[in-house]
Amino acid sequence: MNKAIRICKYCGKTFTPEHGRQIFCSDACRINHKNQEKRLRNAAKKNVLSTHDTRAALSGKEYLSITEAAAFLGITRPTVYARIKEGELVPVRFGTRTLRIPMDQLVANTERLPQPSNGDFSTLISKEEALERYEISDTWLYKKIRPEGIRPRIVKGKAFFPKKDLDRLFPPRLVYNAEDWYNADELIEKEGLTRKYITNLVRVKGIPHCRKGKVLLVSRKEWDTARLFRGDIEKNYLTCDQAKKRYHLANKTFYDKIKEAGVTGIRQGNSVYFKISDLDPLFKDKTPKIPPHIRRDYIRRNDAIAHYHVGTKRFTEETEAAGVTRIRTEGNFVWYKKSELDELFKL
Repeated sequence: MNKAIRICKYCGKTFTPEHGRQIFCSDACRINHKNQEKRLRNAAKKNVLSTHDTRAALSGKEYLSITEAAAFLGITRPTVYARIKEGELVPVRFGTRTLRIPMDQLVANTERLPQPSNGDFSTLISKEEALERYEISDTWLYKKIRPEGIRPRIVKGKAFFPKKDLDRLFPPRLVYNAEDWYNADELIEKEGLTRKYITNLVRVKGIPHCRKGKVLLVSRKEWDTARLFRGDIEKNYLTCDQAKKRYHLANKTFYDKIKEAGVTGIRQGNSVYFKISDLDPLFKDKTPKIPPHIRRDYIRRNDAIAHYHVGTKRFTEETEAAGVTRIRTEGNFVWYKKSELDELFKL
């Protein structure tokens, strides 16, 4: 199954698609997005018709009030006052509380300001800032906002867009930790693989992957697991039991050390494998050092039981009764003197 991570076009949540072209996390989001686009298109058409009718009715006047100017431009009264404050519109005062805006200013303004300007313009962002923030091209920006009925607001010749609507249309890209992901280009260069091999393995093994721009990112842990072949395992990896036996460690000591060092294993089937190259620096120098004369003249308990073909209970009772010489060494090993055991068990 494809485990690529995507972002829902409607609600902005991350999800795992069930097929290659899925862009919504659920049928509800798909239907809601479709209905929203339909509402916006209808509202845009109504605004255009309403604005055209208003302009036709007011075309004979030389000066318009604030309310008439707002209707003529297809905007709200606060927006008209904001443009007056910015210096885009210069009203004429006819009395203490009466302002009128010349028609020629409004006509010139409509030529610069596309209508209608749907969207939440409470927070603005310039086009340059939008292109940098969302990492998109100029063409893609207009292609996405046009179906929504969103038009830029022109302030002193500069285009501004509603930031909240752009955040919805262009959700921020997920930030990925480089330590958790392989770059496909790096795998190609480092391991000599082809892009086709990588994409096929990702698809067949169901390895989680995603794209950041044009870069293909592959889950590091899942990739390492999928790339483990039997020969590689036997040569370069150890299971927990193999590692404990190799380095003469107790279970708790082993796990405490690898957890402290941040060493992680790779699960293959029912076993967890650890790289020998990661374990050697931790445990290789910790291998118990047994003096040569001990190895020559003494034998460990378990080895002695197998060598003399006796049971554990009999071995313990008879060695204690006979007072066989015992020595404890590094690694918590107990050694018995061979000559005394030979005489005891008549070998």
